[in-house]
Amino acid sequence: MSKMRGRTLGLGRLIRQLRRGRATLNDRAWTLSPLALPVGRFLGALRERFVVMRQSSIRIAINAARLQAHTQACETMADAQAREAESLSAQGTQIAGLSQQTNDIVAGAAGVFRAQLGGLRATQDQLADLQKRVTRVATQMESFAEVITQLSRRARSVEDTSRLIKDIALQTHLLALNAGVEAARAGEAGRGFAVVASEVGKLAERVNAATGEIVQQTGEILGLVSDTEQQSQSIHADMRVSDRLVDDFAGQFDGLVRELGSVGAQLDGVADHVAQVNQTNQDMSQSIGLIADHSAILRQRMQSMREQVHGVRTQTESLQEMLAAWRTGATPFDDLAACLEQLRDRCAGLLRQARADGLDVFDKAYRQIPGSQPPRYHVAYDRAIDQTLQGILDAVLDQVPHGYYAILVDMNGYAPTHNRRYAGQPTGDIAHDTLHVRDKRLFDDAISRGAIANRGGVLCQTYMRDTGEIITDVSVPVDLDGARWGAVRIGLDYLQFEQAVSPPAEVPAAAQLASP
Repeated sequence: MSKMRGRTLGLGRLIRQLRRGRATLNDRAWTLSPLALPVGRFLGALRERFVVMRQSSIRIAINAARLQAHTQACETMADAQAREAESLSAQGTQIAGLSQQTNDIVAGAAGVFRAQLGGLRATQDQLADLQKRVTRVATQMESFAEVITQLSRRARSVEDTSRLIKDIALQTHLLALNAGVEAARAGEAGRGFAVVASEVGKLAERVNAATGEIVQQTGEILGLVSDTEQQSQSIHADMRVSDRLVDDFAGQFDGLVRELGSVGAQLDGVADHVAQVNQTNQDMSQSIGLIADHSAILRQRMQSMREQVHGVRTQTESLQEMLAAWRTGATPFDDLAACLEQLRDRCAGLLRQARADGLDVFDKAYRQIPGSQPPRYHVAYDRAIDQTLQGILDAVLDQVPHGYYAILVDMNGYAPTHNRRYAGQPTGDIAHDTLHVRDKRLFDDAISRGAIANRGGVLCQTYMRDTGEIITDVSVPVDLDGARWGAVRIGLDYLQFEQAVSPPAEVPAAAQLASP
């Protein structure tokens, strides 16, 4: 980089040249005016401040581009997070509703089970009482059977006694008859004995009749007692079986109640756990709802941040455009601006020559090259100038350390050719051709539109590639005979470029700030 200062005759002429951009703040005037020295010092101080402002603005733009790329990535992630959070919130609400329903069902089932278990326990008590009653009845039936047996024995004893009395009555009656016969033989002397004998006979007949009736009734009683004894024995046997069955059933029912009691305790535990899970789900649903709300707020703030960062970039680029109008001289940026203007002049000269050869260099009828993907186009003049133009572009790019590209685009962003490194032969692989076959394509990105829309001098724009590289795109318009044709652009890593072309002592203190 040259450190020589330009000299302009006269202080007034120097001021006019500075205003028109034909002189730099590093130039001085040939003059004997006493103002020359203070004006020179002022221009020197102004130059230093402009250099610092330009370098700071470039670093701000670079950091803003990096921040904007990160902000866009964060915004994309925040947007995805917000969508996922909204979906998760809806699912959480659904889960909370299902959990509440499950909790209600389980709690209801536990309540019904407890009620039924209470009924079963009441039945268990009734069954225990029935078991006692059956056992008591069985014991009583056993005692009753013994009483019936005794009654049967005593009834038989009465029958036997009655039969004996009947036999005695018969014998007495016979004796009375014999006595009457003997009294009749005795005559008058035996009349009183005959009367006694007759009464005894009558008494014996009544006793015989009574004992006959007793024997008959005793027999009937014995029959009834026998039937009762058989029935009581049958009832006693049935009661013993019933007692055993009731005892077995009571034991099984007790076991069932115990098992159901255990199941009831487990069901109560399940109900408690379901209630805890339901509460957890409700809390989680509320937390997810808060996350969704916060994610939506974060998305809005990231959008606002992106817009603010874009505003910073826009203002910084405007500041750089204003600073570029004042040439500081003897700085890397001035060398880059000179290189860019050289590229503009050579490209404009090539287009004028093509126009002089009869080609329509303003042709906008883009004809797609068959099979090209991404699409590439021919116009009326591209094949006539592409080899020469590529040589010009590559020569300029070789002069720019850490440069990525040097390109000429028309008012629609069409590049008739590109640097050799980006003008390879198509392979049919879209991913490969997108990166390595970039000539004869339309570039309609924001940076291209900004370069085309620029109506001033040197424009600096900064952006981050998807590979993470920070590119500073500098451009100037290209005019042909007063008509705007397009722009020339150089893309480079400006910090590396500045470091490569500037000795360490040349970099002002404010420019030594490390970029992130």
